Amino acid sequence: MLDSLKAFVTGCAAENKNLYNLVLQVRLPRVCLTVLAGAVLSVVGILMQTLTGNPLAEPYVLGVSSGASAGAAGAIVFGWFGFLPTGHVVFSAFAGSFVAITLVVALQGKSTSPIRLVLTGMGVSAFFQAATTFIIYCSRNEAQARSAQYWLTGSFSGSNWSDVRMALIALAVLLLLCCLVEKELDLLLLGQDVAAQSGMNVRVMQLVLTLVSAYAVSVVVAVAGLVGFVGLIVPHIMRRTVDTSHRYLVLSSALAGGCFLTLADAVARTAFAPQEMPIGVMTAFIGAPVFILMIRRVYHAH
Repeated sequence: MLDSLKAFVTGCAAENKNLYNLVLQVRLPRVCLTVLAGAVLSVVGILMQTLTGNPLAEPYVLGVSSGASAGAAGAIVFGWFGFLPTGHVVFSAFAGSFVAITLVVALQGKSTSPIRLVLTGMGVSAFFQAATTFIIYCSRNEAQARSAQYWLTGSFSGSNWSDVRMALIALAVLLLLCCLVEKELDLLLLGQDVAAQSGMNVRVMQLVLTLVSAYAVSVVVAVAGLVGFVGLIVPHIMRRTVDTSHRYLVLSSALAGGCFLTLADAVARTAFAPQEMPIGVMTAFIGAPVFILMIRRVYHAH
């Protein structure tokens, strides 16, 4: 009798411990990371749209995410920036994303055409996606190749508290920047010429916003892979439902982006159980039609 009772108590304790580990070490980090990643991508989408004056601008469309993906794959396969004590994958992803957005801005030139910006971004994105595939192809280590392939589709399956901490820092930096330059962002909505006439150093503002945006996107890509269209869908909806002032727009988009990506991840994880659909595929299914509709609207408007 005592032996049976002891076995029952021991079994319950082991079961509770397993449940505790499942929730605390697997489920909770994943939920936290999806919320933070969605918030980061949404806020970066707002910054890019404000910076370019283009409602179609977002990290995936402009090639920033693809550049970060190529950088991350290079760090995994070739050991780029391996001399750094920690965070060489994030730093390599940051370098790739910064190169991508710099190329887009340089190729765009002085043109203000939204269609040209989108086409330029798509070209740069295609180049870096091809570069990522080439890097993976060059890998002679099967484990490395599988790990790098992860960046092409995106997934939160390996989320841990270290990833959550990096994403939280990236979001905090973004929100702090938005608070500090809130008035400048509102001015940029009126056009770069108006902002310059008011005394703003537009070049410096562009550089700061680009650097911080590239850093934030590189963190998301480093911990979750390539996730597209979040920075397009959420800001587009929020601009229609919330005051255009960045004080409210940024916070509402961060919250909505976190909720959207968490919902998308839940569907990707459960809809095809026991298999899991890559989160990048799920967001593309939702975002691509929205993107096409927005292109049609902008094209007819111009």
